[in-house]
Amino acid sequence: MSKHTNFRHHKMGGHDAEGLKNFWEKVIQEQTKQREGEESRLSKSALNKLRHEWTLRLEGRARQVQAHAKTQKEQMTLLSIETLPSPDKTVA
Repeated sequence: MSKHTNFRHHKMGGHDAEGLKNFWEKVIQEQTKQREGEESRLSKSALNKLRHEWTLRLEGRARQVQAHAKTQKEQMTLLSIETLPSPDKTVA
């Protein structure tokens, strides 16, 4: 079969073309209606709100853990400075 098929040889009557056009318009209309319904359902869903709340909780928890780690690091630094032997000033 040739790559260059000439579609002009296929004759379609006015009734066939109108029926095909109506068919595809109906398909498009149904798909649009389904998409709009799905978008409406998703906008009313609590899932996005829950995801946002959990994201805020996780971010808060991460900040809390980082602050705790920083505090522990600072305390460890102070402890290491305190445990250094002090120079004996009495030795000449």
